[in-house]
Amino acid sequence: MSSEEFRGKEIIIYGAGHVGRKFCRALKAQGSGSQIKCFAVTGEAEEGALLDGIPLMCIYDIPIRENTLVCLAVHETLRDEMENIVKKLTKQYIWIYPHLYELMFGKPEAVETEIDISEILKTCRDDFRLAVRLAVMEQHDGKNTFGYDFYKRAQGTYCMEHTVTERLGQFIRLMEDWRRQGYRREYPLVLNRNYEVIDGNHRLAAAVYYRLEKILCNIYPTEIPLTEIHGKEPVMSMEMLQRHGFSGEEIEKLVEIQERYLRFYEK
Repeated sequence: MSSEEFRGKEIIIYGAGHVGRKFCRALKAQGSGSQIKCFAVTGEAEEGALLDGIPLMCIYDIPIRENTLVCLAVHETLRDEMENIVKKLTKQYIWIYPHLYELMFGKPEAVETEIDISEILKTCRDDFRLAVRLAVMEQHDGKNTFGYDFYKRAQGTYCMEHTVTERLGQFIRLMEDWRRQGYRREYPLVLNRNYEVIDGNHRLAAAVYYRLEKILCNIYPTEIPLTEIHGKEPVMSMEMLQRHGFSGEEIEKLVEIQERYLRFYEK
């Protein structure tokens, strides 16, 4: 997908979270920013509210014209709920998430290529997204009592509570699906050229937990750091966790988990 898909359209970005903001930045970078009418949310929005300088409105209050395209800019955990709402208002909509990174970076330069997980993990030592997800998997298997809590608190630094709950439930379903069916190859990780994980951290954690050696990846033609792509909060540095209330003892638990799995792949 390219910006040509939006030519001549009045764009409503339905979703005011990090997916919506990344989509907004991608449109602006491609010269389509002037076509954005507003961000839309399901609940009430304050009159005159702005997000990144763009009006923020309730989806039910927005006039939808012949050339209006509603872009569902949400993670898959919220897609069905929001699609059911927008279907009642218009047939002119698209779920943007599967196309987001192509819009941001262009077409991937490698598609569904197998990469050694040990190579990907070299980029993860100071990023505790992996440890937080592994803690969830260990609690699910009765190995700790804190994984779910850590996950909710860490994800809650940049996601709404409802989204966090949905994502945790989806992650648990992913774990159970892998246990029944094994690794499903139809969902590649999204990497930059430095093998940093742009999207697919839950799948990477599952692969690490089950000791896979390789995983399918799509590699995009960018070396932009993750903090520029996602912002600082989703990339879970030790400093970010401390700032959001994780105690020294709690961070030590995450460090222990992270190091234990990294050591396995460094053999």
